[in-house]
Amino acid sequence: MEKTIECPRCWVEMKKEEVDVLGPNVIIDVCPKCLGIWFDNNELKKILGDRKLANYLTKRIGTQSESKLVCPRCGGLMDLEYAEDVEIDVCLVCNGAWLDYGELEGLKKKSEAGYTGDRDKKAVEEWEEMMAKQRRRGLSSLFGRLIR
Repeated sequence: MEKTIECPRCWVEMKKEEVDVLGPNVIIDVCPKCLGIWFDNNELKKILGDRKLANYLTKRIGTQSESKLVCPRCGGLMDLEYAEDVEIDVCLVCNGAWLDYGELEGLKKKSEAGYTGDRDKKAVEEWEEMMAKQRRRGLSSLFGRLIR
């Protein structure tokens, strides 16, 4: 039996709830006081049913956390992720995710609307293009020195 955890906002014992999804159901932890939800690693992906949106939420983790929360599962450092106006706290250690009351509904709406984080996709493409140019310049310089 898995141990119960405390809400990272209220510090009250969270209650387990079973959520029907395609495939095996998911057991999430819900705070009875603030109604926030804790998702263990990959549970959010299963609930949303939209791998693109769920992947977007966990790919921009940085080293300096803006989150004020501590992971209720492992006690690790959490960081903030964004899907437009929805803010999600993600654990840097166990990859769990905390959603405050109402944020799951916001993510579901974005998922149903086909949200993919196009602005960030464009930024990643521009970054990769810039890095490729720098690598080509570096290789040209190296080959030039080797030929001399």
